[in-house]
Amino acid sequence: MKTTMRAILINLNDEDKSIIDHMMLVFCTAIRFSFKRLLEGEIKKGDLEKLVAKKYSLNIRQVKDAVENARQIIASQKELLKDNIDNYKTKIKTIEKQLKKDNLSSKKKNTLLSKLDKRKRRLAYFQSFSDKKTIPPLIFGGKDMLLRRCKGLISNEEWKDCRNNRFYSRGDKTKKGNPNLRVIIKNDMSYLEISTLEKTQNNRAIKIQVQIYLPQKLSKKTGKINGNNYRDMFLDHLQMGEAYQVEVIRKNGKYYAHITFELPKVDTLYTGHNGIIGIDTNPDGLALTMIDNQGNYKWNTYLKQGELQYARSNRRENLCGELAKQVILIAKTYGCGIAVEDLKFKNDKDVHCKFARIKHQFIYSKLLTMLELSCIREGVEIVKVKPQFTSKIGLYKYCHQYGMVVHNGAAMVIARRSYEFKERVPKLLVDKLIDDKEKFNEYNEWKKWSVINKNIKRKVGEKPDLWLILRKKLLGIAS
Repeated sequence: MKTTMRAILINLNDEDKSIIDHMMLVFCTAIRFSFKRLLEGEIKKGDLEKLVAKKYSLNIRQVKDAVENARQIIASQKELLKDNIDNYKTKIKTIEKQLKKDNLSSKKKNTLLSKLDKRKRRLAYFQSFSDKKTIPPLIFGGKDMLLRRCKGLISNEEWKDCRNNRFYSRGDKTKKGNPNLRVIIKNDMSYLEISTLEKTQNNRAIKIQVQIYLPQKLSKKTGKINGNNYRDMFLDHLQMGEAYQVEVIRKNGKYYAHITFELPKVDTLYTGHNGIIGIDTNPDGLALTMIDNQGNYKWNTYLKQGELQYARSNRRENLCGELAKQVILIAKTYGCGIAVEDLKFKNDKDVHCKFARIKHQFIYSKLLTMLELSCIREGVEIVKVKPQFTSKIGLYKYCHQYGMVVHNGAAMVIARRSYEFKERVPKLLVDKLIDDKEKFNEYNEWKKWSVINKNIKRKVGEKPDLWLILRKKLLGIAS
């Protein structure tokens, strides 16, 4: 598993800054040049590398990095174009399905028709690029900054700075790490050795060394290290002579170095043999339910963090890390593994503006990514399961039985699904809610729960809490 450490260059003099800025200008220009030539498709990659090397006086490794960067940009844009086409096709089908309903008011129908027209225009826009086998226009430096420049809100110098603010070098194990951007240790001080564009008489790159701070968060009270000790992790990696990638970025007048390196493999010590904790992800925290290896309920809890719904991005990232840390601590305490939903993060849901705002604040991806990385780093087994009907099965089958809220019920289903247990529909629900039982028994597991869910919704509506309140009355159970 790879991790990225955010270091910072310190004690830079004006000459060092000038050299680094010039390298950023040349490297970013080479990327844009390579991007245009690759889009034209009239030149081979090898010939392009020779052309870039001659035009910008870069060494062969810097040239390969620039051309590869341009190639990856094009590949990612093609993938994004494909996703946009698929998402808008799904949105159009959703609106067309809504328009077939008979009980639509004229106002609602006009709104849906307007939205449908907008979605079709966006689909036609993206489809036109797919048909031409190209990509939508790409702005190096960002569209927002371009608009600000057009409005005169930023100067031409600021616009150029945001377009030419980085350069990077891939690692090479045969060169003992990274030949162009090498981290070295001298007298217990860390330095970044940079191969500049200037050459010696022997055609060797002139190198400069600048101080670099490798992050290490120390507690002011105890002096102990809080969080991940990136400095020691990277120094151990450095001593082994393994490859690492370095990207130097200028932001707000400061120079940062993003160093990506491989972490040592950690043996998985905490597995599902002793039980497993199912986790349901929610906008305000994580619902945890533990079961034993036979699928029986043990306990449940809810790690609530309401600040996730409104905090700024840096604060949210910190809160996600704290939640992941709590989950890992619990898993280690019980010596068990973790099960989560294998969610796909696609923008293919055409929803109301209110729900769209809630969905925008819902950081599923950040929570689950941090949790997965923490599990790998700490040797905790993590199992991903399909998310279909976890909330509904937990609501209708387990919530009333164990006195849980719907989120913990879903977490229990997730945990049981990691052991591949089947979730049979309780006989009471079949007797009270299903008329044609022979046809119902022919369905698969998920189809059965879909039918049960539809029948219950006809009686209680969309709010799940009503089912817990009216359950006995609807099923004819004596209080």
